[in-house]
Amino acid sequence: MTRIFINYRRQDSEGYVGRLYDHLTQHFTPQDIFMDVDSIPPGVDFVQALEDAVADCDIFLAMVGPQWLTLADEHGERRLDQWNDFVRIEICSALKQGKVIIPVLVGRSRMPNPAELPDEMKPFARRNALELSQLHFAQDVKKLAKAIQDAAPAKQNHKPRPDSETLNQKEAAIKQVRLDLVGATESPLYQFRIENRLFPVIGEGNPDANIVFIGEAPGKNEAAAGRPFIGPSGEVLAEMLKSINLLREDVFVTNILLDRPPEKRDPTPEEIAFYEPFVDRILDIIQPAVIATLGRFAMQYVLKRLDLPEKREPISKLHGKLIKARMHYGEVHIVPLYHPAVVLYSASQKATLQKDFEKLKLFI
Repeated sequence: MTRIFINYRRQDSEGYVGRLYDHLTQHFTPQDIFMDVDSIPPGVDFVQALEDAVADCDIFLAMVGPQWLTLADEHGERRLDQWNDFVRIEICSALKQGKVIIPVLVGRSRMPNPAELPDEMKPFARRNALELSQLHFAQDVKKLAKAIQDAAPAKQNHKPRPDSETLNQKEAAIKQVRLDLVGATESPLYQFRIENRLFPVIGEGNPDANIVFIGEAPGKNEAAAGRPFIGPSGEVLAEMLKSINLLREDVFVTNILLDRPPEKRDPTPEEIAFYEPFVDRILDIIQPAVIATLGRFAMQYVLKRLDLPEKREPISKLHGKLIKARMHYGEVHIVPLYHPAVVLYSASQKATLQKDFEKLKLFI
């Protein structure tokens, strides 16, 4: 899958962009083509928001129309010379991040000379451009689609399929984690488990999954059955997985607490510390390429465990981001997500959760 970001100025090339989008959807998944950054809430660093949007793409298309170089504001100041111009910010961000940048010329426009650009944009002038003509638009888009496919960076987000012996060993190793936890009388939640005739909830799914989901803690239904996410939150999770063509048995689902805490409350530092070695063992057995955290506690646990710079950031800023990290077995991506329960309390959050889950399509 290749994610495509289209950078353009409405006053210059909006009509061409709509036509281009329609043609590109014949070659790429519509959800992977981004033409606009979503509305940026008040108080948010808009430069950072634009840079984050560019960071999520594989290919950056810069639409250059007849007025791209000269378009000015109501005061006569050229837009490209303004520090807060969205087109300029996005192109400079793509240059800085080393993205594959393809200038797309429309309306018989030309590529600018370096002398015509602000200093930080001068490298853009050296990018080889592709022209979309009115007479041969469909044919030219086919050439562009081929160029995108050829230029898209190779992804290393999938694990090699294990042999049956390895898979059996991993299944046995996870069962051993469960046996060790069953007899862990020193657990701060052991007495509550025994008194209420509950089960520990190690997790379930593919023991060699490419993606591991980590939630907060099992609820009443989960602890009674010994399975994670089988209540209303589990139904939301299943719906989100289905929307990106993933089956639950394709992934592994667990929590940072492997026993149910009393009542509905946050995990305590003591509880998180006790279950940490068990969760580490599960990850070490599965060795996922992606760890998708569900909720702020799971996100904070993973980011702090790996001592990542983002560990002090709130989930409201990090949800849906792709964060590279390194485990002892190789590179992984951390993808913070809101907990599925957020949809149960606020239906308006469903669209946000759905959009964030789309990021996981990179790893399918």
